[in-house]
Amino acid sequence: MNRSVSLCNETGFYNLSNDKCLLNGSSAGDAAMDSATLMHVLPCIYGILCIVGVAANSLVIYSVASCKNKMVSDIYVLNLAIADMLFLLGMPFTIHQLVRDRHWVFGNVMCKAVTVVDVSNQFTTVGIVTVLCIDRYVAIVHPASERRTIQWTMVINALVWTGSFLLTVPVMLYSRTIRVGKAEVCVLDLPSGPRDMYWYTLYQSTMGFIIPLIIISTFYSLTLYHVFRSLRRVRRKQSVWAKKATKTVLLVIAVFLLCWSPFHVMQVLNFSTVAPTPSFLYAYHISICLSYAHSCVNPLMLLCFAQNFQERLCRSKQSHNGQLSTSKHTVVKTDGGSSVTAETNCRSTVI
Repeated sequence: MNRSVSLCNETGFYNLSNDKCLLNGSSAGDAAMDSATLMHVLPCIYGILCIVGVAANSLVIYSVASCKNKMVSDIYVLNLAIADMLFLLGMPFTIHQLVRDRHWVFGNVMCKAVTVVDVSNQFTTVGIVTVLCIDRYVAIVHPASERRTIQWTMVINALVWTGSFLLTVPVMLYSRTIRVGKAEVCVLDLPSGPRDMYWYTLYQSTMGFIIPLIIISTFYSLTLYHVFRSLRRVRRKQSVWAKKATKTVLLVIAVFLLCWSPFHVMQVLNFSTVAPTPSFLYAYHISICLSYAHSCVNPLMLLCFAQNFQERLCRSKQSHNGQLSTSKHTVVKTDGGSSVTAETNCRSTVI
């Protein structure tokens, strides 16, 4: 998502793309963040998030790609990992801007391209998480659905990518480089300034956070309702699985809220902030870190909590070392909740 969205202007609307912009009634000490924090600490945090996120998403992509018999949920996970990867690959440009005191050296074309990729993949990441929770509902509540096929899943993911790209039309039109003092800055320069930024922020928060959060909460709640309603008819062993599913659902929603709500709240608070304090600026940059962190947490949750991914990676490593034993077969739970016999290195993804 474009983290440099406005310019300082005569109305006093604060410029989050230039932390050193002085406003009426504010002193230089209050308006500027500590340069050591801005140019050293934050780039280090962004760098760690980028390295960890890219590495984790690479493992997820490798794990899914190495499985020949992919399930429906594997397609969603693969697309989510690719979107998260592209989202994180924009971080080096953010780091470079911080180190160079917001100076953009890559030209106008790269400014527009990087901003579009950043915003588009933010929408894609949230969109895939949303459709994945709908898929979980269909898999558990309506396991016999004929529409839940690999081909149909690929169409849905293609629509998510296309829709996310179309949602970035304002960014395509108005992102550009401008000169602020002696520096060239990459910003989203909307025609009417603060008023257009208000509507763009509302549009961004609605499409990228509020609507997805409502959908995610609704379908996961319906899924849990179905699971608990079925507990009376299942064995204790299966009820343990239901409890684990409940914890996973709550974790997914909690992570989504924790990572994205601070950023959107800070975007809204920006409109009522005439002279931001250093605390406000620190909070804003922390909210940006959390938004990027969501793309790191997604693959880490899979790698840490999904047994099938751990088994795939372990067996792939054994195969690479020439130490693979005879393939074992086991009874596993499929996307729809039924039990089938399958190779342990290609179990379906259950989120």
